[in-house]
Amino acid sequence: EVEPPVLLVYEAIGADMPVDPVGVAEDGQMEIPEDALRAGWYRFGAAPTDDSGSVVLAAHNGSVVTPRGELRALGSAAVGDPILLENAAGDQIRYEVATVEMLVKTTIDFSGYFAREGDPRLVLITCGGEWDRERQSYDSNIIVTATLVES
Repeated sequence: EVEPPVLLVYEAIGADMPVDPVGVAEDGQMEIPEDALRAGWYRFGAAPTDDSGSVVLAAHNGSVVTPRGELRALGSAAVGDPILLENAAGDQIRYEVATVEMLVKTTIDFSGYFAREGDPRLVLITCGGEWDRERQSYDSNIIVTATLVES
């Protein structure tokens, strides 16, 4: 039985947010909850207690519903920061930030971040960089990867 993540707590950036299971949007991209105070968990990838693969969570930096999202400060993430995920069974899974990247959207190959193999890890994604008025979107994504902390 897969226990989906229900809560993401990343104290260092002030994020304490509910998590909703999401899938794939019509444009082929990962769905992201409209409300920037909620994160989306890619339900076709790994779950927090899986032995391998990436648990991918994404949230808007800001949205019409919520101008300032809780992952807005993801760019100030630091290697070593603790992150906590809680799943529907009440298990708390701890991670530690390993990498922080800001990549221009047009050049990102997301496939590696959605890996189903390899060591268990957490991947957090939000928008960053400069606001592009024409496209009504930020020009970059901030991607934080975190490794599982053995309990």
